[in-house]
Amino acid sequence: MKIVFFTGADMSEESGLPIFRGDGGVWNDIDYDKVATRKSWNGRRRGDVVDRRQAMLDFFNPLRRMILRHDPNVGHYIIADLENGCEVTVITQNGDDYHTRAGSSSVIYLHGEALKNASSANPYLSFPIDRDNPDIHIGDKAPDGSQIRPFVIYFDEDIDKKLWHQAAAAVKEADWLVVVGSSMKVYPAASLLGYVRDDCHVVVIDPDDIGLPEECYHGFIHIPEKASVGLWRLRELMAMYEPNNKYFKQFLSNGKSEQDNK
Repeated sequence: MKIVFFTGADMSEESGLPIFRGDGGVWNDIDYDKVATRKSWNGRRRGDVVDRRQAMLDFFNPLRRMILRHDPNVGHYIIADLENGCEVTVITQNGDDYHTRAGSSSVIYLHGEALKNASSANPYLSFPIDRDNPDIHIGDKAPDGSQIRPFVIYFDEDIDKKLWHQAAAAVKEADWLVVVGSSMKVYPAASLLGYVRDDCHVVVIDPDDIGLPEECYHGFIHIPEKASVGLWRLRELMAMYEPNNKYFKQFLSNGKSEQDNK
């Protein structure tokens, strides 16, 4: 049994990280065009490149420190625990490392990893950060001599092709696809749901009413809860539909499967 999780910012909100879209989202107050785009980092106006990069680092460095200060939440650990009974792949739009820290062994960081650095000359090659001194400063040099930048995908950058193909392959093979805490409005990531098989169970965990991207015509089950509570309910749901999987028997509320209850 193969489960693919597609997670967004709301997945880590319970860990204390901010969300970026919707009510209370970061982008309601900050112009992402100035702090999270390649054109701002690499723009042709050389005269103000230092100021533009400094503004981006002033936005990014506190986020990196925040990720380091906080920890995975219950939801991250539930997803990791599912590996005891299933083959689990996590495709995340988040830059934090909480899925990995919680114990998930197969995580595709579609939009990069905030706790790694890259060079401005080659943003797709990463190298470790000093976690005791995580901030990036103007003048910090990568091994190739160019300015260090975060190992994240900015809004006008392409997703790494290797990661994209890995994510698409995982979705195509999924028996269950579970969307947790994603608005599914960020492309091209949201278009991955267009690869879902007809016989795949699709679940969306979100406290708000939400629809699937237009590329996905699949029906879905909506669990209207925050991530951690919704993932508890997900295991109970899977127990009803997967009676032959020994892992899920502990989550049957009445000891009967969906087939038994019919």
